[in-house]
Amino acid sequence: MPNSVHLIPRNRLHWIPRDLRLAHEYCFFLHDECVRMLTEYEGTRAHFVTVKFKSDKDALIFQKVADNNDSITSLRKSGYEAEARRVILNQITMAMVSDCLHHLYEALRCFEKRKVVVALNLLRKPLTDNLLYLSWMWANEDEFYSAFTTRSPKGITSSILKQRRREILTYALSKTSVSEVLDADFLDRTLFDRGNLFGLQQLFQHAVHLITIQHVEMQTESENFNFIFKDITEDDIYESVYSNLPYILLYLSHVINGLFTRIAPPSERAQTAFLMRSTLGFYLTEGEVGEEHAIDCLDSLSIVRCPDCAAELTITPHNAARLTFTESYRCTNCRRVQPFPFSWIF
Repeated sequence: MPNSVHLIPRNRLHWIPRDLRLAHEYCFFLHDECVRMLTEYEGTRAHFVTVKFKSDKDALIFQKVADNNDSITSLRKSGYEAEARRVILNQITMAMVSDCLHHLYEALRCFEKRKVVVALNLLRKPLTDNLLYLSWMWANEDEFYSAFTTRSPKGITSSILKQRRREILTYALSKTSVSEVLDADFLDRTLFDRGNLFGLQQLFQHAVHLITIQHVEMQTESENFNFIFKDITEDDIYESVYSNLPYILLYLSHVINGLFTRIAPPSERAQTAFLMRSTLGFYLTEGEVGEEHAIDCLDSLSIVRCPDCAAELTITPHNAARLTFTESYRCTNCRRVQPFPFSWIF
C-alpha cells in the first residue's frame, strides 16, 4: 500500500503516520466527493421545488396565503402537501449534509496537526448524529417525514432512535450500492458500542468528557482525566481511527449520494464513476488482498501509453491509488506524472 498519492500536499501529512496516510487521503477524497455533489446541487438550485398549479384559482389562493405565511405553510394551506413535503426534505438534506461535511473537514485537518482530542470531538457529531438521521431519511423517508412533522423535537431525539439504530443502518445500507462491501452490524458496533475496545464510542466519550463514570467500560482511571496527559506523539489513536474511518465514510458518502439522487437524479455515468472510485479506493486502503483486487480491476488500463516516453502504463499500487484519487499516474519509465481522466471512461 502506498504511503501517499499526493492528493494532499506533503507538508500537511507530516503528523499522519506514514502507513495511514493513504487512508487519510481516502477519507478526504470521500469528503471532497460529497462536497462536489453538494456544491453542484446548490449551484444549479436542484433542491428548489417548482410548483405547477393546477389552475389560476390555486395560484391566486397560494399568493393570498403567502402574503401572511411562509412558503411551506402556504403550500399546505393551498392543498399542495406533496410539494411542501419535498421542500422540507430537500432543505433538511442540503443543510444536514453541509453541517456534516463542515465537521468532517475540520476533524481531518485537526488530525493533520496532531490535535487528536479536538478531532474526536468534531467527529462525534457527524458520525453519531448526522449519520443516523441521514440514514433514517434514506432508509424510510415516509417515516422520517411523519416523525419530523408530528413528533419533533422530543419524538426524534437520538435516545428515541437508540433501539432502532441497527434496523435503520441495515435498511439504509441495503439501499446503497455498497451493501455487499460493508456490514451494518459492524457500523453499529464501531460507532455506538461502549464496550467495543476497537470501536470509536469510547474515544468519543473520553474526548468530550474529562471524567466518565456512568459506564464501567469507559470509567476514567484513578487520579487521571481523560486524554489530559495523553502523549500526542503516540500513534495508537490514529491506528484506532483509521482502521474504522474509511469504512464509515464509504457508507456515509453513499447515503449522502442516495439522498441527492432523490432531489435530482444525476447522470448514470457520474453514478458509476463515483461507485467505482469510492469502492476501489476502499479496497486500496484495506491492504494486500484488497489492493490486489483493485489492481486487477484497473489492469485493462495498461494499454495507455505515456505521452512523453511511450511506455505502457504499469498498474502499481501507487498508480492504482493515483488513478482512483487524483486521476493521474506516474510513468514507471520516465517518472513523469501524467493526467488521466479516470472518471471519463465511465
